[in-house]
Amino acid sequence: MKDVFSSFRTPVIYLTILITVVIFSRESISQVCTNTSVGLTPINDLGSGYFRSYQGGLYPNGNNVRPVVHDDDGVDIGLNIVPLDTGGNYDSVNGRVVLLSVGMSNCAQEFQQFMQNVNGATYLNPKLVIINGAQGGQTIDIINNPNANFWTVIIQRLAAAGLTVKQVQAIWFKEAQANPSDTAFPNYPDSLKEKFKTCMGIMKTKYINLKQCYLASRIYAGYATGTLNPEPYSYYSGWSVKWLIEDQINGDTSLIYNGINKNSPWLSWGPYTWADGIIPRIDGLTWICPADFAADGTHPSAAGRQKVALRIDDFFKRDETSKPWYLRSVTINVTTAMEGFLNSITGNLNMRDTVRVYLRNNTSPYNALDSSKAIIDSVSMKGIYKFYNITNGTYYLQVRHRNSIETWSSAGGESMTTGSIYNYDFTTSDSQAYGNNMVLKDGEYCLYSGDVNQDGLVDLTDNFLIDNDAIAFMTGYLSTDVNGDSVTDLSDAVIADNNALNFVGKVTP
Repeated sequence: MKDVFSSFRTPVIYLTILITVVIFSRESISQVCTNTSVGLTPINDLGSGYFRSYQGGLYPNGNNVRPVVHDDDGVDIGLNIVPLDTGGNYDSVNGRVVLLSVGMSNCAQEFQQFMQNVNGATYLNPKLVIINGAQGGQTIDIINNPNANFWTVIIQRLAAAGLTVKQVQAIWFKEAQANPSDTAFPNYPDSLKEKFKTCMGIMKTKYINLKQCYLASRIYAGYATGTLNPEPYSYYSGWSVKWLIEDQINGDTSLIYNGINKNSPWLSWGPYTWADGIIPRIDGLTWICPADFAADGTHPSAAGRQKVALRIDDFFKRDETSKPWYLRSVTINVTTAMEGFLNSITGNLNMRDTVRVYLRNNTSPYNALDSSKAIIDSVSMKGIYKFYNITNGTYYLQVRHRNSIETWSSAGGESMTTGSIYNYDFTTSDSQAYGNNMVLKDGEYCLYSGDVNQDGLVDLTDNFLIDNDAIAFMTGYLSTDVNGDSVTDLSDAVIADNNALNFVGKVTP
C-alpha cells in the first residue's frame, strides 16, 4: 500500500491540526510528579468487586466482556458496515467507510497519533478513511450544543477529504467536562453520563448512517497542576461511560440502536485506558510522570499519546465488532437455505442459524486457508462472511451447518481479490454446488438436511440420534432438530430417513 495519507483513494486521510492544550486557563509549567497514585482501582480490575457500593467491571454484573446479546448485535452491525458514497448509498467501488473521532484535546492528540501509527498499514480496509474530528477546547458542555462550531469544523474536515456526514459509520468518542467542581459519587459521574447520552443523540442526528460508537474515558490525572480535569474526575469519567453503556444494554429508550426508531449508535468500550498512576493494572498499564505527560500533567506527552494510540489500533484489529470494517478482507455475501429449515408455507427459514464457510485452495489437497461464521437471516437467507487471512487467488467455498450435508461451491472455485466484496447464491441453481449436490424445495436449491453427526453422510446413525431425542421429548437448540422448530420429533426423522434412503452424502473435489 502506498502512502495512505496522500490521496482520497487511500484508506486514511491525514489532517494536520493544531491541538490546543490550554483550554480555559493557563496551567502550571510542571507536573506534580509526586502524586503517583490516588488509591483508586481501575474499573476493569475491580471486576465483580465494588467501589462505594457500585460494582465494577466494564459491563454489567462485574464483567469485562460484553453481554452475549449486545455483542452479537455489535458483530451483526459491524458486518453490515459497507462502503457508502457521498449520498450515503452503498458503493462497493468508490464508496468509503468513515471512522471519525469526536472529543476534546486529549482525544484529538491521541487519535492523531493513532492515525500516524496506521499510516501505510497494509492490514487496513482500503475503503476505510480515518478523520480526526476531535478539537482542542471542545468539552462536553460545548459540543452538546448541536449548533456549536465544533460540528461545522467536522463537516469542513470531511469535505476537505472529499467526504460527507452520510459516510460516517463509526466514531471513537472521548470527552470530559472542563473545571468540574462536584466531587460527589455517584452524583458527578451520573450527571456526566447524562451529558454523554445527549451527545449520542446529537451524533446520531448529524450522522444518519452512524452505527457504532466506541467510548473511552480519561487517562490518569493525578499529576495535573490545575483545575481543568484533575482526579477524581478522570477516574469518575470511566464510571460515566460504564453506566452509559449499561443503560443501553438495559433498554434505555433514549439509546435505541435497532429497529426503525434508532436514536443512538450501538455503544461499546473501546478501550478503557485509566490506570492508577505508577500502580500497574492487571494488564500492566501504568501512567508515569514526567514521561507520559505534558507540562500541565493533564495532556499526554508523545509517549502518553502513543500508549493510547497503540491500544486503539489493537482494539479495532481484535474486536469482532470492528474487524469487519477496520481490516482488509474478502467479504462474501453467501445465500444458503437448509432443506429442513425451509418453510413451505412462509417461504422463509424456520429460524436464523449459524453457518460456517471455509475458503479452500482450488488445487489438491484443497487446504482450508481461512474460515468465517455468520448468522443466516431467516428471510433473505444471506450471511455476511469476512475472511482476513487470504491473498488474491481462486478458492472453493465449503459450507458447513450443524445438521446439513457439507456443500462446496461449483467446480473450479471462485476468483477473489482482497479488499473486494462478492456475492454467492447457492439457492439459484444446483450447479452452484460442486457435483450439483443440492435438493430443490419450493423453488429454492437447498443443502441436504439430516447429517446430525456431521460425518458427511445421512444414514442410520443420524436416525438413531434423532429417534433417541424424540423419545425423550428433547427441545431447544439441538443438532437433531433438523427442521429448526426447536423440537426433535417425527418430522425431523422423516427428513433424515428420506435422505438416508437416497444415500445422500457430501460431494467434494
